[in-house]
Amino acid sequence: MSKHSHGHDHHTHAPPHDDHDHYFIPFALIFIFAIVEAVGSWYTGSLALLSDAGHMFSDVAALGLAWMASTMARKPQVARHQSGVSYAELAVSIFNAVTMLLVIVYVVVEAIDRFQNPHQVRGLGLTIIATLGLIVNLIVAKQLHHQAEHHGESLNNRAAYLHVIGDLLGSIAAVAAGVIIYFTGWMLIDPILSLLISILLLVFTLNLIRDIVKTLRADNKLPQGSGCPHGH
Repeated sequence: MSKHSHGHDHHTHAPPHDDHDHYFIPFALIFIFAIVEAVGSWYTGSLALLSDAGHMFSDVAALGLAWMASTMARKPQVARHQSGVSYAELAVSIFNAVTMLLVIVYVVVEAIDRFQNPHQVRGLGLTIIATLGLIVNLIVAKQLHHQAEHHGESLNNRAAYLHVIGDLLGSIAAVAAGVIIYFTGWMLIDPILSLLISILLLVFTLNLIRDIVKTLRADNKLPQGSGCPHGH
């Protein structure tokens, strides 16, 4: 298996059910656990868990749209950029970037409020739920990484993967918050870690936006006859 076929975005001969399976399992897992975390954040009073649930719900949208875009991208009649990326995939990537920015803004505003009005958080419940969330996110990230390796890493797949990696970081922060609150009772760690995770997510999201802009520019700049895929 050649490790150098990185810049390729070709999905040739991939059996139709492959994409279906690779998106369905992550979609189902994330959807179920997003509900668990939303209820868990209300029960524990944790902002870190609430932000993680928010990321998970945005993952549900990201994965659902990525699934739809990958199905549409396989159809030959779908309109494409000269760079080879389908318009469906581009639209999905833009939607994902925008939803991530909205989640980040919400968490930052909520965290600032928590500094002024600290909330009581149940450390043990938070640790247990966040650990389960971390396991779910690891399974999903592995699944999407496998998809990228076998079918080429499309902008669309990368956008969905970005959401899940953001979620993974959110789960790690929530576990850390739970452990610290349980052993020390220091409630401010909850909004502090929520802010930290928002900064990391912002970096990932800005990278995705940069790639989207590059792709859009490539569409305008490529001469008519140039069909060579751009590798980065």
